[in-house]
Amino acid sequence: MPQTLRVFEIQNGLVISETGQQDADDFAADFQGLRHFADRVGASLELGNSLYAALHEPEFTFMFLLPPDAQAQPSRATGAMISANVSNNELLVSLRAQQGQG
Repeated sequence: MPQTLRVFEIQNGLVISETGQQDADDFAADFQGLRHFADRVGASLELGNSLYAALHEPEFTFMFLLPPDAQAQPSRATGAMISANVSNNELLVSLRAQQGQG
């Protein structure tokens, strides 16, 4: 069965999903948790805040991408989820293309 890439946008704190409210809610929760964790790791390594992060599991991959000028509460962001373990590069290329369309 082909895997569907589910793309999300955050605009002024609102998660927008073409695949439904449950996906939007799931993405919002994952985004907040992963961003918090990535920012904590970045701070402990003195790297600053994260602009992207990914979570990989055997049957699931999640990633978010913030614009370079993102603030603590970003007004916009792009993210994706897919029911497969795919590489960061594959998702990053897809998200950058999505940002270019926005």
